[in-house]
Amino acid sequence: MRVLFLGSLTLGLLLGVFAMLHGVERRTAGSAVLLSPTGATRARLNLPLIAAFATLFGMIGYLLLRYTTLSLAGGMSIAAASGGLGILGALALIAKWAVPAARRDVIDQRYLLQGHPGRVTVPISPGKVGEVRYAVDGTSYASPALSVDGSAVPAETDVVIDRVEQGTAYVEAWVHVEKRL
Repeated sequence: MRVLFLGSLTLGLLLGVFAMLHGVERRTAGSAVLLSPTGATRARLNLPLIAAFATLFGMIGYLLLRYTTLSLAGGMSIAAASGGLGILGALALIAKWAVPAARRDVIDQRYLLQGHPGRVTVPISPGKVGEVRYAVDGTSYASPALSVDGSAVPAETDVVIDRVEQGTAYVEAWVHVEKRL
């Protein structure tokens, strides 16, 4: 049983590290929306929850096996209940604190495309509007564009969108952005 508990603990820790390194964000095909369209909170079994259960089950089970005289069934029951309570605690924390806090965030629409790459299709002259083309989720868009610093930007220049105000994209040439990176 010691191998089972230590194996579960190790697996849980490895899955937790994997989830931290690779993330858990899942998007539906063709959608940039992370919440469900209705705004309802979705609860589902995912990698971090499995990692939490395995870690708690292994840790509590090993400690009970090593330091108590409980029967095997009793130790496994307590370890499984501890893992389940850990998952319920994590879900409650997310549902009561993280999700409401994220919903209260005010999104500044001007900066939704900040850092997005594009290409100038109509040259931007000082004080004159040009045009930039960019793609979002496989769909190409064109927008009137001005330079962030008021300088000229020739056609076919790769740019980065800084913000969009009143339908006009403010862009900066990629070569300037790249120098700062």
